[in-house]
Amino acid sequence: MQEDEFLDAVQQRTGLESRDQAYTITSAVLGVFGQRITEGEAENIASQLPAHIDDVLLSKNAEAEEFSPDEFVERVGARIATQSDITAPTIEIYIRGVMTVLGEAVSGSELDDAREQFPNEFDSLFEPVDMTEQQH
Repeated sequence: MQEDEFLDAVQQRTGLESRDQAYTITSAVLGVFGQRITEGEAENIASQLPAHIDDVLLSKNAEAEEFSPDEFVERVGARIATQSDITAPTIEIYIRGVMTVLGEAVSGSELDDAREQFPNEFDSLFEPVDMTEQQH
């Protein structure tokens, strides 16, 4: 999947108005996702992503950080702080949209390996976004 295809898919899944917004949201979500998984897993997934999207997944930390689903949402929100009127449910839709596209862009086994690093309480953040859910 090319960068344009990836961002177009994120834009469609999340209902964002522009590709720039899709890139901002994608960077925020993958950046936080990359903090929560091991370095090796992040590298495996990043190797299957388009340029400019792959590097946001790679955390500066070698170890995976442990944090809750609420903190995941908060961290994504902090990275997109320019949109101050954004609510947690909207951020969750953005996370789900990006993760849905990520699942389409990389092999299932790589994403499954990364998902195993998350407790079950994260499952709702990784539910695929149905195209009829486009809200924001």
